[in-house]
Amino acid sequence: MPHPSSAPTIDLPRLRTAFDGQVVAPGDSGYDQARQLFYGGWDRRPGAIIRPTDPAGVARVVTMAADGGLELAVRSGGHSLAGHSTTEGGIVLDLSAMTALDLDLEGGTAWAQTGLTAGAYTTAAGAHGLATGFGDTGSVGIGGITLGGGVGFLVRKLGLTIDSLLAAEVVTADGRILQVDGERHPDLFWALRGGGGNFGVATRFQFRLHPVDQIVGGMLLLPASAEVVEGFMAAAEAAPEELSGIANVMVAPPMPFLPEAAHGQLIVLAILCYAGDPRPASGPWRRSGPWPSRWPTCSSR
Repeated sequence: MPHPSSAPTIDLPRLRTAFDGQVVAPGDSGYDQARQLFYGGWDRRPGAIIRPTDPAGVARVVTMAADGGLELAVRSGGHSLAGHSTTEGGIVLDLSAMTALDLDLEGGTAWAQTGLTAGAYTTAAGAHGLATGFGDTGSVGIGGITLGGGVGFLVRKLGLTIDSLLAAEVVTADGRILQVDGERHPDLFWALRGGGGNFGVATRFQFRLHPVDQIVGGMLLLPASAEVVEGFMAAAEAAPEELSGIANVMVAPPMPFLPEAAHGQLIVLAILCYAGDPRPASGPWRRSGPWPSRWPTCSSR
């Protein structure tokens, strides 16, 4: 870590001139809100937060950070548990102003800028009975969830988010804007689909759209006994691919829909999503009657 006296400094007047109205710095109104992440536990103070509106602006930020020897953090939705979407004293490249979405309904594809949230993308595509599988939270940025692989409510039916990734627009460390797919820069395209980080700043993705006109889902809460955990895993393995589940073994918080006796108890909290025909089917998962209007909750034993 450089000595404070030799640490790189940020030329704020230059930044404000280059990015008119797109720079938030310490002392500005809204700075404390702009530097916050979705998850708590990070109290870093960036030297500047820049919100470019196009790939050329992203390239200028990358080049200026490199030329000034400044740490650069890239933020899509700010959901990094490890705090990668912020920095202490460096520059945060905030993509939240880049939210363009172009749906090609006939071709079954979508071009989406990476400041877009999974919820906004899903709402727009869902209006046409289409979807791309992302994570489990609507406010997550599609930049982070895609480059992280993307495990969500449609994962068993549609695969990871990167399984639906067809192409990308990427700003490299030297400021170039590249169009990347299986034929153009194939090694970089391979790396974006699960190779980790620091290959560049993804500014736009092309995804495959899948027909998903309805889902059935809800939350299942059960006591976390060994029998319940083993049974849930067996049931999930036997379930059809249309049923995806995200399960956690955790201490039950005082949520209002939980019985008070369950608060503080160890539970299995599972969020289930069925993206198939909701009518009763044959086989081990057949059930009679309509789907329940309320999913069961756990009870103390």
